[in-house]
Amino acid sequence: MIVTRDPASIASLLAGQPGSLVAYPTETFYGLGARITDHTALERVLRVKGRDAAKGMIVLVSDLKMACTVARISDPWQSILEKFWPGPISVVLPAQDDVDPLIVSQGKIALRVSPQILATSLIDIAGPITSTSANRGGEPPARTAQEVAAQGLDIDAILDGGQTPGGKPSTLIDLTVWPPGYLREGAIPFADIMALLR
Repeated sequence: MIVTRDPASIASLLAGQPGSLVAYPTETFYGLGARITDHTALERVLRVKGRDAAKGMIVLVSDLKMACTVARISDPWQSILEKFWPGPISVVLPAQDDVDPLIVSQGKIALRVSPQILATSLIDIAGPITSTSANRGGEPPARTAQEVAAQGLDIDAILDGGQTPGGKPSTLIDLTVWPPGYLREGAIPFADIMALLR
């Protein structure tokens, strides 16, 4: 398995070898990354996680422009998302029609822009990638590359960004309804998010 601090080499692996799956640092824990246009790699994420495909997966994008390539975002929401991102807030939005069904649930997709520099650098090159925690279902999420490696996950590489902060995962809210739906308690209190919407 490759362990490197170079996001370009990880991006090259994802782009050049279909089915590739990597771990990378985020603003909370390490995530499992597969390109969302690589169906074989998405199936591999589900096998590693032991996860039901019907739950969908959060996707990391590097900015709002990239988000619009995978989700339908109306003008009012674009200005609101600029306040949220980058940060530990994942939002559910209507998915574009051509997005792989393995990361879509009921026509919706969950997106986030991470403030973690290595993650953003990776996505700038590789395009949108999955962002489910780098651990088997029911196991604690990993905060270091060493903790990822120790789990023996079926992955090809680790982008080593040192120790991540840990703490709570991203807050997950549904912006396809009004008022927004509060789906997961996370790093940003829902009351703080609602205050930005007023």
